[in-house]
Amino acid sequence: MNLMLVRSWGWPLGRMLKFHSNYNGAQRLNFFHGFRHLLLYSTSTSAECNPDFANYLVDFLGFSKQQALSTYTKLVRSRLARGAKKVSDFEFVENSNSVVKFLKQNGLEQCHIRTAVVSDPLILFSNVEKTLIPKTLAFQKMGFSVSDIVEVVKVNPSIFFMGLDTKIIPAFQALKEIMGCDLHVISIMKSPRIRLLSVSKLLVPNVALLMNHGIPIELIRKQLLRNPFPFLRKTEFTQDALIRVEEKLGIPRDSPRFLLGIMLLNSLKETTVESKRQIFKSFGWTESDVVTLTISSPFLLALSEANLKKRLGFFMNELGYKPSFLAKTCSLFTCSLEKRIVPRHKTLLVLKEKGLITLDYSLVSAVSYTESKFLEKFVLPFKEVHEVYSKHAGFRFSRWWDRPFFIPFSPTDVKGGICLKRKTASF
Repeated sequence: MNLMLVRSWGWPLGRMLKFHSNYNGAQRLNFFHGFRHLLLYSTSTSAECNPDFANYLVDFLGFSKQQALSTYTKLVRSRLARGAKKVSDFEFVENSNSVVKFLKQNGLEQCHIRTAVVSDPLILFSNVEKTLIPKTLAFQKMGFSVSDIVEVVKVNPSIFFMGLDTKIIPAFQALKEIMGCDLHVISIMKSPRIRLLSVSKLLVPNVALLMNHGIPIELIRKQLLRNPFPFLRKTEFTQDALIRVEEKLGIPRDSPRFLLGIMLLNSLKETTVESKRQIFKSFGWTESDVVTLTISSPFLLALSEANLKKRLGFFMNELGYKPSFLAKTCSLFTCSLEKRIVPRHKTLLVLKEKGLITLDYSLVSAVSYTESKFLEKFVLPFKEVHEVYSKHAGFRFSRWWDRPFFIPFSPTDVKGGICLKRKTASF
C-alpha cells in the first residue's frame, strides 16, 4: 500500500484505522440497552418490529424517524438477499463508527453520509482497512481528487462493493476511450444517474452505434457530460430511436439536433412524447409548427404537460403570440416563466405605457439579456418600474443611509441608483 497516499488522507502510518468507539461508557451502556434486541438478520423485514437500528440512525446520524425506518427495512432486505452472517451488536457499533469516522476524515459531511447510507445502508458494514482504503487509493491513482471521491460516494456508495479489477477499472478505461480525457470520465462517474455495471454492456455499444450512423464523437461527448442516462438504454431501443427521430419528430439526420432527438426518445415513452405534441395542437398549432419547434429544441417536449399548458396559455392568450412566431422562438420556452419572462414583460409593459421606451421593443430581446444587464438598462433608470419589478421578480429596493447604490449580486458590483436585494435576504 502506498503509505504516502494513505498519509494524504489523514491516516496514521503506524496504526492504520485502529478505531475505537466515540461513545463514553454511559452512552455505550444506554445504547446497548436499547440495541440488544436488534435482529438485523431475522426473517422479518419489518422496521417497526426491530427499530433499534433506526434509532441508531436517528440518534447518531441525524436521520428523521421515517427515513430511518425505511432505511432499516432496506438494510434487512439487502443483507438477507446476500445471505449475510450474523454479527454482534458490539461489532456492528464498532464497525459503523469506524466507517463514519473514515468518511468524515475523507471529506464527507454528516449530510453526505446520510445520503450515502440511504442509498446503500450496507456501507455501514464495510471493512475500512480491506475495502474502503484500497478503493479510495485506487480512485486517487485514477486521478480523483478528494472532492471527486466525496461526490462519487454521495451518489453511488455501492461503488465500494464493486470489484476493482472486474468492474471499476474496466468501466473507467472504457469511458476514457470514449471521452479521451480523465477529467471528463471523472465528471461522468460523479453523475447520480450513471451505473458502472452498464458502461460496458450498454453505453459503449450505444456510442458505437451512434458513431456508425455518422454522429460526430464531439456531439456524443457533449451529451454524455450533460446527461449519460439516455445512453444507458438497451441498444435495440437506441436503434429504434434512430428511425423514429425522423418519422415521429421530423428531425432530419443531418440536423445538429438529431442526437438530441435520439436522447429524447431514449428518455421518454413514445406515448408521452405524442401527448406533449398534442398539447401544442390543442392550442391551434399545426404539425408544421410543432416540427419547427422540435427541430430547434427537441427537449422542449420533455417539459411537463402542466408547464407547457401554462406557457402556451400565457404566450398565446395573454400576449397574443401566434404559433408560427412561437415555433421559431424556442428561447421563450427555455427561460423561467415566473422568474424571468413575466417580470420582464410586466416591466416593459409599464415602460411602454409611460412612453419611457419605444413600443416596438420586443420581449424576446429583453429575455435574452442577463439579469444584471436587464436591471441596468430597464429597471434602475426608471423609478416607475421599481415596484413592478420588485413584485414580480422577488426583489426589494431600499436605500442605505440615504445614499443610493445598487448591489445586484455582490458588493463589488455597484451601479448608480438603488440598493437591490432578494426579498429573502436580510438587509
